[in-house]
Formats: sequence, C-alpha cells, structure tokens
Amino acid sequence: LVRYGLDATCACHHAALAKRGIPLASNQIQCSLLYRYPEENGLLQGCQDLGVDVLAYSPLALGLLTGKDNTETVNQNQGPRKQLFQKTVGTLEFENLLTSMKGVASSHSGENANLPQVAIKWCRSKGTIPIPGAGNLRQVQSKCGALDWDMSPGEVKYLDQAASKLSYSDPN
Repeated sequence: LVRYGLDATCACHHAALAKRGIPLASNQIQCSLLYRYPEENGLLQGCQDLGVDVLAYSPLALGLLTGKDNTETVNQNQGPRKQLFQKTVGTLEFENLLTSMKGVASSHSGENANLPQVAIKWCRSKGTIPIPGAGNLRQVQSKCGALDWDMSPGEVKYLDQAASKLSYSDPN
C-alpha cells in the first residue's frame, strides 16, 4: 500500500484505529466498470488484505451503465459530470462496453438479468459491496435481482477487457 499515496491513507487509518482497539470495518470508494482505478492502484487488494469491506459507490457510473440513452443526460449536466459524459457517451469504446454488458445479461436471460445488474455483479465480483442509488421501488427491485444469479470468472474477464479500452480510469 505504501507505494500508492492514495492507498496508504487506508492503511494509515487502519493502523491509527488499531492502536485504539477499533477495527476499520469499511472504506467507501467509487468503483465501477468505468472507474476501475481502485482495482488498478491496489486499493481493493489492500482493503482485502486488511480485512476491510469496500462499499462501492456509483457502481452504475452516474447512470451511464444502465443502458439508457444518455444523450439528454450529457446536455443536462454541468462541470466535471458533463465533461465525463461527453468523453464517454457515443464513443466506440463505451458502446463496446455496453454491448459486452448486454451479452452477459443475455446469457442470464432466465434470471431476467439487465445492465444495472451486470454492473452491480461486476462490482461484487471484485469483492466490493455495491451501493447503487434507486429512485423508485421498481429500480430497487431490479437492482436486487442482481442477487439472484452469478457471474462467471470468464464473464468478469470479458467485462474487464471491454472496460480496459476506456481511457480515463486514472483520476489524474
């Protein structure tokens, strides 16, 4: 963890709390198929090594991984979100990721799998506890459907490869 400045923070908090006899139980970080930086920089592995649960916020990447038409969303957002959406929506790499996600969902059609569930399952496959948002009961029920099926290691690797072609996993 020490070689990564960002990740050393988790280790420092873990050590500081341990001195007081308090275990660090969880670390809430952004993690999704569009933001894989915690996996790439070792933070996920570091948390696992320390026995710290990772709560993955924004597992649907601000809604980009739901499969909805995001054209209107791009125009409604301002600042960093608008820049992120403009760099993503409509690119070949993003469309290929969505196509890959649809392929995984269709292989679980008996479970009525959908893109949000695929995104959530991918986060779970990385050892995180995803905490997706939901605006209504239908969305809650749909997202809970991710608990009804399993993603194979091959499917995880397939999604990893599709997501690796997106260029902004490093926040710097």
